[in-house]
Amino acid sequence: MSREDKRTILVADDVKLFQLFVKQTLNSPEYDLIFVEKGKDALDTIMKKDVDLLILDVELPDMTGLEVLRNIRKLIQDMQSVVQLKELPVIMVTAYPKEEIRREAEILGVAGFFEKPVNRKEFRRLVRDILFGDYRVSRKRKLILCVDSEPRVQKFYQGVLAGKYWDVVTSSDGIEALEAVEFKNPDLIITELNLPQMDGVEFLQTLKETGKDIPVIVVSSLSESEGMEKVKELGVKKYLTKPFQLEELRKSIEEVLSKKGGVSNEQ
Repeated sequence: MSREDKRTILVADDVKLFQLFVKQTLNSPEYDLIFVEKGKDALDTIMKKDVDLLILDVELPDMTGLEVLRNIRKLIQDMQSVVQLKELPVIMVTAYPKEEIRREAEILGVAGFFEKPVNRKEFRRLVRDILFGDYRVSRKRKLILCVDSEPRVQKFYQGVLAGKYWDVVTSSDGIEALEAVEFKNPDLIITELNLPQMDGVEFLQTLKETGKDIPVIVVSSLSESEGMEKVKELGVKKYLTKPFQLEELRKSIEEVLSKKGGVSNEQ
């Protein structure tokens, strides 16, 4: 296999034992492994080399893995007006798992999140899927950001919407949703109006001020006449009053995304 046919994997982790684990697990002529121990070195390498996958520890000597990830997403976003950079898939690993870190990593779009010690078989399978398999095709799917403060509603959205054509990421409030918008650039937003910290109306107002043209479906317990009066100038394409029919939600998503050039007939 020529060097041009290889996939370049950058591993940012200062633990020698984990570096050895990666070398043994991904020992293949298909992979070109590069190891760094600091976040700055990871960012420098990404700027200089055509990296296909980043394996990133949550804790590095000079910065956190989340800081590295934010810097990467910002770099890609800032360069959009100059050159279309390919998406860099990221797998995060940690010996000290915390739910809030996992959640933010998911908002920032990681392809996988592993707790150390890492399951060798699952790790190897995900790496191969990202570099050669279905993951590469799945990036063509449209991304839906669902904003609701109730965990059960977030799980509902992930359960019934994520599938062949749509990916789903969730946020609990307007502030968290704005971060997801900045780093994930969703194709559609579904939001409740009654949110903590920053309510739905404030979220949509701030979103409009950013200049991002992202269509919005509002799902709220407020009546349509009452709710639409609050958000009619804020990019809302559809308004669904709770309780709503699941099929009604799916049809609304299909309609909005098809107008934007997305994929319809999800189910």
